[in-house]
Amino acid sequence: MVAIFKAISAVFMAITTLLAFPFAGNISAAFAPQDEENVNLTFAAISDIHMKDSATRSFMLELGLSDMENADYPLDALVVAGDITDHAYEEQWQKTADTFAKYSPAKNIILAVGNHDTWGSEEDDRFPESSERFTRFGSEIMGREIDKVYYSTKVNGYTFVVMSSEDDGTDAYVSDEQLAWLDATLAEASKDNLPIFLVFHQPLNESHGLPTTWGDDEPEPMDGGIGPESDKVEAILQKYDKIIYISGHLHLGLGDKYTSKLWDYTTIETHGNITSVNLPSFMYFNPMGQIMSGTGIVFEVYDDEIVLRPRSFSSNVWYTAYEYTVELA
Repeated sequence: MVAIFKAISAVFMAITTLLAFPFAGNISAAFAPQDEENVNLTFAAISDIHMKDSATRSFMLELGLSDMENADYPLDALVVAGDITDHAYEEQWQKTADTFAKYSPAKNIILAVGNHDTWGSEEDDRFPESSERFTRFGSEIMGREIDKVYYSTKVNGYTFVVMSSEDDGTDAYVSDEQLAWLDATLAEASKDNLPIFLVFHQPLNESHGLPTTWGDDEPEPMDGGIGPESDKVEAILQKYDKIIYISGHLHLGLGDKYTSKLWDYTTIETHGNITSVNLPSFMYFNPMGQIMSGTGIVFEVYDDEIVLRPRSFSSNVWYTAYEYTVELA
């Protein structure tokens, strides 16, 4: 009965999506790489699940995880770029862990901390408690032990570097220790001469239309981005080649060169050697561009290029109009 209900819901969301955006979606293409013989790595990236004690939210996540589990070509990884929970409460993390336990969406799961994941109570200095919950439940969901909110891992030989705020503010605090770790980790990873995937919930300051797209009536230059340490982070990243920066936080719809004429915002943009990818909110409708919830991006990594293919995981639709290719010359 549950399976039938999920199928009906997925069809309804797919029809709604296609009616709203008839030229953007492909509901018939297989959930598989465009070139299965030559793909080196394929992973899905989503952000801003905002899980809480809500049947609707757990159901939405289940639709996405089910779509990934039933892909025609198994995903090597699933990246969640922060705001996994709504307030980092114990019961919200437990709900998230219970939902993930029902599915096998990918061979590897990679989780990052979002600002909502640094809260956890109404008390001051909430980060020690919330970081303990992230490492505890994150270890359970990912199936491997982590002891810090920032870490790195390899999938199919490609390095994923996961950064985190070390405070409970809306923007991020990045300690000198984490900055030194980032530099050393990237230096080691760059020896492979492969793309490096950096996951950080907050995007760089003044990227993706910031601060205007943050939504404040009178935004400040740092609003919506990393914050005071953004320049330090970017300076380290610019030292290395082929950095793919994956963020969330902004809750903006898929946007391209055409929608940028309306909102001065695109999902994917380039800053020197950094390709910056800002993911829409998985749980909420997103203003600007393609607004549907349940959306993320599938990355297909080849020897000479990375193909980014936005997909509605809740309604099984490829958003072909927003596909993007990163050349790896």
